[in-house]
Amino acid sequence: MSLPPGAQGGSLTTMADCSAELLPDEQLAWLTTLPEPIHLLISQIAELEGGCWLVGGAVREALLGSVPVDWDLTTTIHPQRLLQHLRDMPEESVRVIPTGIRFGTITVIWSGLKMEVTTLRSESSFADGRRPEIVDFGDSLGIDLQRRDFTVNSMAIDIQRGLLHDPNQGLLDLRARLIRAVGNPRRRIAEDGLRLLRAYRFIDRGEQGLWTLEHELCNALQSEQTMLAKVAAERKWSELQRILCGRHAGQVLSLMASHRVLDLLVGESFLDDEGGISAQGNPHLSGDVPPAMRLALMFAQRARESLARAAQMLILSKKQRSLALLSHRLLGTPPSHNDRGMMRLWRQVVGDFHQHQLLLESAWAEAGDGDLSDLREQMAELPALRAGSLPLAGGEWIMESTGLGKGPRLGRLKEWLHRIQIERDLFEMEDMEDVLATLHWQHTDHETWPRLDWPA
Repeated sequence: MSLPPGAQGGSLTTMADCSAELLPDEQLAWLTTLPEPIHLLISQIAELEGGCWLVGGAVREALLGSVPVDWDLTTTIHPQRLLQHLRDMPEESVRVIPTGIRFGTITVIWSGLKMEVTTLRSESSFADGRRPEIVDFGDSLGIDLQRRDFTVNSMAIDIQRGLLHDPNQGLLDLRARLIRAVGNPRRRIAEDGLRLLRAYRFIDRGEQGLWTLEHELCNALQSEQTMLAKVAAERKWSELQRILCGRHAGQVLSLMASHRVLDLLVGESFLDDEGGISAQGNPHLSGDVPPAMRLALMFAQRARESLARAAQMLILSKKQRSLALLSHRLLGTPPSHNDRGMMRLWRQVVGDFHQHQLLLESAWAEAGDGDLSDLREQMAELPALRAGSLPLAGGEWIMESTGLGKGPRLGRLKEWLHRIQIERDLFEMEDMEDVLATLHWQHTDHETWPRLDWPA
C-alpha cells in the first residue's frame, strides 16, 4: 500500500494523544483527491510544529463515501499565532478572517477554498446553555473530541498519516445509521440547547434515508426541552430551515411534533400526522423550495395569525415573513388548467416564486388526494407575457384619456387595466384603448373594480 499524502517527505504535524487506526483503502485513496489548499495549510501548521486534523462533517461525509461541503480543521496552534503566521505569508491567494477568534476559530480562504480552523479546546462550563463561559485552548485531541455533540461528529483524520481517530466509536454508529450522544446525552444537551435541534436534523440523511436516534438520546431530547429557551431565535430558525429543506422533512417534523418540541419552536400544538406536516414528505418538494414557504405549508390548516406569530417567534427576516404569509394566503387556491388568463394572473401575483408555489400546491393537493399534474404541464408551457410584467397604461395616459385626476379612482382604474392586460396578454397601446372604451368605470364604485390580486 502506498503511503498517504504528506508521509513521503517534508514536515509532519505532531501526533495526536488518542488512539488511531489506519483509514480503509477507499478513504486513503480519497485523501489523494483533497483540494491542494488543505495540504498547503497543514504544511504551514507543521512548520509551526503543531498538530492538525480534519474534523466534523467532512470526516463523516468522507467515511460515508460522499463529497464534503464544509472543510473544518482543528489544530494545537493558538488562534492568534496562526492568524499572524498566515497573514505574514507572501502568498497573495491566502485570506484570513478572525471569524470567531474568541472561541478559537479563524476562516482561511486559500485559492478560493474556504476552511474553518479551530484551536483544540476544553470548555469548563456553559453558563447560558449555549456558549462556553470559559474557553481553554489546549493540545489534546482526545479531550476536544470528548466535548463534541454526537459520536458521528467526534472523529478526526490525520491527513498526512492517513489515520482515523475515533475514541467514541463514531464509525460503528455511522455504519449502524445511529445518532448517539458523546457521553451522557442529557449533559450534552444541557451544555448547548442547539444540540437538541441538531439531533433531529442529523437523522435526515437525504438519499441515505432516515437514521435512528439512540434510545437514551431520544429520552434526553424530550426531558431537556427547556434548554431551547436559552437558544437565540435566529439559531432556532437556522436549524429549522435546514430541517424543512431535508429530503425527509415530513418524517422529521412528525417526530418533533410527537415529542412536543415543535410546539416550543412555533408556539402551536401540532399533531404528528397533521396535513401540513405529512405534505412535507411529498417528492415535489425535494428541490429548492424556500424554507419560509415550507413553513407556510406546515401551517396550511391554521390561521394566518398563527403563522405570523411563529414568524415573529423565530425572527424571520422581513422578506421571509412576507413570502411565508403570501404563500400561506394563496395555498389551496391554484388556477384552473383550463383558463390561461387566470393562470397568467396567478403567475403575476405570485411573482418570482410561482414555480415553488406550484410545487407547494401540488404537495398540498396530493395530501388530499388531488392531482395538479395537468396544471403543472400547462404552466410549464405558458409563454412569458409579451408586454412584460409592467402596465402599458400609465397614470398620465389614463388621465388624458378619461379626465380623471390623481386619487384612488385613478389608481384602481390603472390596476384594473393592468389586470386585463395580463389576463389577455395584451402588448400594444391600441389594445388598451379598446379595453378602456368597454369598461363601465364612469358610473360605478371604484371599490368594486377588479384587483390585480389572487384569489381573483
